[in-house]
Amino acid sequence: MLDFETLLHQVKGQTTVLEVAVDEQFDFSNKDYAYVIESGSLLVIGEKNSATGVSPTHTLEVHDPVGFAEAIAARSPKLRFKQVTDLTVRQFNSADLRKFIERANVFSKTIIKYSIGRIFGQTRASSNLAFEEGFIDKNYDLLKTRRVARDEEVFKTGSIAKDMFFINKGLVQVVSREMKVIAELGVGECFGESALFDVRPRTYGVVASQNTDLLVIDSEQVEIEVSKEPAIVRLAVLLLVKRLEVMNNLRMLQQT
Repeated sequence: MLDFETLLHQVKGQTTVLEVAVDEQFDFSNKDYAYVIESGSLLVIGEKNSATGVSPTHTLEVHDPVGFAEAIAARSPKLRFKQVTDLTVRQFNSADLRKFIERANVFSKTIIKYSIGRIFGQTRASSNLAFEEGFIDKNYDLLKTRRVARDEEVFKTGSIAKDMFFINKGLVQVVSREMKVIAELGVGECFGESALFDVRPRTYGVVASQNTDLLVIDSEQVEIEVSKEPAIVRLAVLLLVKRLEVMNNLRMLQQT
């Protein structure tokens, strides 16, 4: 599947490497740039729990993204950052990222669009027009369908990610291992993006909250579609999936 080291090497000429000392007070909140950590660690601080007054934290390390969702969406970051060590980071220009993604195919754009929506906690109630008008019509014979009854698990936390899913009808809940609800997804939204990675266990589970019809795309087909893109788009897709996992973790911690 997609490999970070290979992709980072392929985009080397489109990026700048920065050395950031721990006492430098570097501004990671500039929406004009996004970063990938090459060495060191950075603490990300989420929104404060209104009941406890405690802000959840997560440590970003090698190959973790900083500001990619904000760069692509052209919006200012709300997360706070604190350096733990000296850092080496690879800097990406936000405007360049947006230009490449604008030219991406409908499959990659759909993953990017809905990953960003979930990162920012947005919901979508209308049908998945972009996906239906493009990929589905051309590839319907390659897709499987799955009907899931209310309260049935689509997959468990820790299961191997072999498929990703788009919701044709119904509603699902993304849940932690302790069955705490992280997000609720409806018609037109996607989940299971861990299928972009090679033989990787799920970091969350999904349960149908009503009778639900899913389109199922296996990992081989995911790889075929995403591999058609320039390296910088493929890398952006993976980094957004990683960022979504960070946000899921922060939201779980915020609930405790």
